[in-house]
Amino acid sequence: MAPPRLPRPFELNPDLKATLRVESFQGTFSSKVFIEKLSSGIIATRIKENSNTFDPKPFIRTFESSLEELEKLASKMQKHTAELERETQKEELAFKKQVKELGLGFEDVQSSLESLDSRISEVGSTAIRIGEKLETADKQRARAVLSKKLMEYFMQFNEGRCPALESLMTQQGLDGQIEAARILRQLAILAKEVDLPDTQVAREGIEKFREQFETDMLSSFDKAYRHADPKVMAHCAKALLEFNGGHSCVQIYVNQHDFFMLHSKINETTALESPDQENLTDPLASIPPIDAGLIKLYDDIRTTVEQEAEIISMVFPNPAAVFQVFIQRIFGQSIQQFIETLLERAQSKSTLAYLRTLSSIHEQTILLVEDLKKCEETLKAGINANIKGSNVSVTTQPLAQTLDRCLDDLFVPYLEGDRYLEKELHSLCEIYDSRLAKFTAYQLQRRGGNKFRAIITRTFNQIIDSSNNRHNLPPVVQENFATVKNPEKYQNMQVSSEDGRLSVETVTELLKIHAESVVRSVGLLPVSGRPKNIAILFQLLNDYIGMRYIDAALDSALDDLSAMDPKLPPDLKPIKRVKLVGGIVHLLQAHFQTTILTLTVPSPQVYRETVIQKNKLMANIEAKANATIQKEIDVILAWLETCLSRQRRSDFKPKDDEIDLTGLATKPCMDCCEFLRRMYESIRKDIDGKNIEMFCTEIGIGFHGMLLEHFKKFQISPVGGVLLTKDIAKYQEAVKAWNIPSLNERFEMLRQLGNVFLVKPEILPSVLSEGYLAKVDFKSLYPYLQMRVDFKTSKIDKLFEKLNINLSASATAISNSVDGFLNGGNRMPALEDIAGSKFLSSLR
Repeated sequence: MAPPRLPRPFELNPDLKATLRVESFQGTFSSKVFIEKLSSGIIATRIKENSNTFDPKPFIRTFESSLEELEKLASKMQKHTAELERETQKEELAFKKQVKELGLGFEDVQSSLESLDSRISEVGSTAIRIGEKLETADKQRARAVLSKKLMEYFMQFNEGRCPALESLMTQQGLDGQIEAARILRQLAILAKEVDLPDTQVAREGIEKFREQFETDMLSSFDKAYRHADPKVMAHCAKALLEFNGGHSCVQIYVNQHDFFMLHSKINETTALESPDQENLTDPLASIPPIDAGLIKLYDDIRTTVEQEAEIISMVFPNPAAVFQVFIQRIFGQSIQQFIETLLERAQSKSTLAYLRTLSSIHEQTILLVEDLKKCEETLKAGINANIKGSNVSVTTQPLAQTLDRCLDDLFVPYLEGDRYLEKELHSLCEIYDSRLAKFTAYQLQRRGGNKFRAIITRTFNQIIDSSNNRHNLPPVVQENFATVKNPEKYQNMQVSSEDGRLSVETVTELLKIHAESVVRSVGLLPVSGRPKNIAILFQLLNDYIGMRYIDAALDSALDDLSAMDPKLPPDLKPIKRVKLVGGIVHLLQAHFQTTILTLTVPSPQVYRETVIQKNKLMANIEAKANATIQKEIDVILAWLETCLSRQRRSDFKPKDDEIDLTGLATKPCMDCCEFLRRMYESIRKDIDGKNIEMFCTEIGIGFHGMLLEHFKKFQISPVGGVLLTKDIAKYQEAVKAWNIPSLNERFEMLRQLGNVFLVKPEILPSVLSEGYLAKVDFKSLYPYLQMRVDFKTSKIDKLFEKLNINLSASATAISNSVDGFLNGGNRMPALEDIAGSKFLSSLR
């Protein structure tokens, strides 16, 4: 028994007790608001009392009382929760039991449904079997009835005539005629199966009746066709379809169509009535428009086919099949005849005219086919409706497929195998031979036909034979590559030196012609073989532009330079030819990148082989261009040496009466400087950038070494030393105009070397120990000192021996670069730095 509750000294007021109920904690509960409600009464009382001191006791009593009330409330709620949990467990057990009982009930229902479904399936199978047997029985009955009727008709025919069938045709109208057509088709089959002697009359009667029936139907169809009566035409077409498939009806419709009647006799005279196409044979002229006659024909076909699609759909029960026959007749007769006439006329003009005409025809025919494919929807609308109820099955292929096949069949005679490609290559050969005729004639006449052909063949083998592609080329290509056909015709051709020069305009024309050929080939050749065919066309271009034109021109330049007389000033035109080669190669490379590359990429093997051949051609051209420049340098240096060889022995050792210090320089020096000036002005027009520096550096190094050797050959007097320094100053001035630091250093050293011929013997030690000369071995300077006329009288040789001993230490520290000056310098490291960097190497 709980102890009695003691009276509390402090009780909560009713408002606070109302706050400590369960409802206060439902919904959104805030502890802050709850505490404020408990404290609000105490705070209000303190405010009324105006007390400034804080008294915690009211708060403590209030919170303690509230806690007791809350504990009571929590105990009450806990009991209530436990009671609810017990009731929930009881309900859950009851629910599980109910669910289990329902599950057993569902299983029973499912079992019953499965049993019922199985029994329904058995009934359905039985019904199907019964239906099949009934259908079979019905067919057998219908067949028996039909057999009986056919035997009756057959026996009537065996008696001479068949009034029942005649009555069916005449008294039952259109439906009777269609039924008669079916019966006649079956009687024809029966007559073939029954082959007895006493049935001969019936067979003959049936055949005669069939012929008469077909004749009457065709006559009615023809009459209705002429009177534009589509209903009668449709009836006759349907009857004939049941009779024998309707082929005869279709033939009459197609053969007597106005379109074929008007276009049945297209001949060359008719085709020539269209305006003649000017410039069709000019490879540089714009491609003229397609023949006006063909355009008119195709426009008539579009109009006619669009109209006939609707008529055929209304008339024939099998419109798609009839329309296919109509289309095939258009392509096989009207279009083919006109195309043959146009191509024969074009072929009589030139191969290019033939190819341009063929390409234009192909393009226009593709557009025609695409337009005709739009008629398929019109045909589909009438197929099922017209053929419904017919016992004859009609199978047709889609109209688009028929049109594509007609298009392919139309151009097979012109595109099959390598026919077109050989024509294209033959045309290019004809045009290129014509455009390069004078160039080829100049090369043959100038160097001899055998030598020219040998050069072309050798170059071709270097490029082609390594990949064995030559044996995979068409015969016409193998025969043409690296050969000059009919060289005799070039022997008597009037040519000049201008005809043997390179021309960027000519190459531009050849590339334009080739680009047109490539575009034409893309439109006509199949996609699968496109990379290989384009590669062959590019090989032909390489043959003409690379080997017959560029390579031959560079060989000609090399021959000219090799045959040049060193006693005459050299020809600087080969440098200009190298510049032209660079421009031509850039055009060829641009053509390859924009036209050939994208078309050969789909075949990695063809692409790789084409790039390899192109690079080999570029490498060959680059080597020839480099050889030409090197040969030009050799010729220039040879001419400078010739000019120096005209130096007289007395030029640097004049007699008293020959002394003329007022002159600017000696005659050989003036000739060399004047030539160097003209040479620089000329090459500056044909070479630019780093190439000028490389070219002039090569000339300067060679000329510097030549002068060093030149000064060893002459006795030099004090007055002659003055003349020598004037020559050196002129040489230095001429080279300084090139603005090449390395050459300026070399000729500055040469000027200092000239001072050794001017100074007094006692000053020589200081001169030889200053500037560039201080870095040069005295043994290298000895040949120059030895050429002083006072070498022995002034005992310079003794002085030299003394200086050589005293300065032997410095002689071991010779600068390689300065020593190179006296040794004539080095040759140009690689000529591709001259030609390749500007013209060719960027294309590799």
